[in-house]
Amino acid sequence: MHDRSDRSDLGSAGGALVVAKTCAILREIARAGGGGARLADLSRNTGLSRPSVHRILATLKVEDFVRQSASRRYRLTPQVHEIGLSAPGVAGNLEALRPVIQQLSDVSGDTVYLSMRSGTNAHYLMRGEGSYPIRTYVVKPFQVLPMVSCHSGRALLGSMPRPEADSIIARAWFDDPGQFKAATRDSLREEIEFVRENGYGWARDVTFEGVAGLARAVPNANGPGYLAVTISAVSPRLPLDRARDLLPKLIETTSRIRQIIDNLQI
Repeated sequence: MHDRSDRSDLGSAGGALVVAKTCAILREIARAGGGGARLADLSRNTGLSRPSVHRILATLKVEDFVRQSASRRYRLTPQVHEIGLSAPGVAGNLEALRPVIQQLSDVSGDTVYLSMRSGTNAHYLMRGEGSYPIRTYVVKPFQVLPMVSCHSGRALLGSMPRPEADSIIARAWFDDPGQFKAATRDSLREEIEFVRENGYGWARDVTFEGVAGLARAVPNANGPGYLAVTISAVSPRLPLDRARDLLPKLIETTSRIRQIIDNLQI
């Protein structure tokens, strides 16, 4: 137990301001991903002075919410993850999201997947079935695929800080280049850069021969996206022009999912 006798009363206006500053710093560290964030980055991105950020980081280190690496970058600790496990989450509330996924399938006529990041993998949580007679059941619900292997995973990579995504790609290529399917490291980086610049990904005949996918990460104000939605169809049915026509519906769907998650109650 740490001695808190010299700390400000959090009920005061000053204490509330400290809490707000602390939350802003934690969000920025989360956005930085596994590579961590420098003190200068945290100061610039939060608008707080370096001394103020440094003081708050010192307290977060004592409380084991933050650790500093040998490169002097700050990362969140496993304790933050443990605390997060007690909050309402997506996996335990899938039925709240199923109508949203199915509605996108009904509108598009195609197969729609919802997936969640799990380490360097994409964990497919559910599948909506469209009315188009030729369906792309190339991924099963609850199947786990490397992020470099699938449309959803590539959308998730595109929502990450560039150094973290590059590190995942490099490790995957070293472990098994076959995970990249028809892509190369360079073409995959180009694809992910497109996602980063445009907010969605589209590709065909890359992850599975004869299959195209339009994917977008669910917005996350607190860090990189951890959920993604993909519209999947046979390649002739999903050229880039049609993908762009469907994009507003995909954006609407990911925004609705964000709203549902924000409103989840225990």
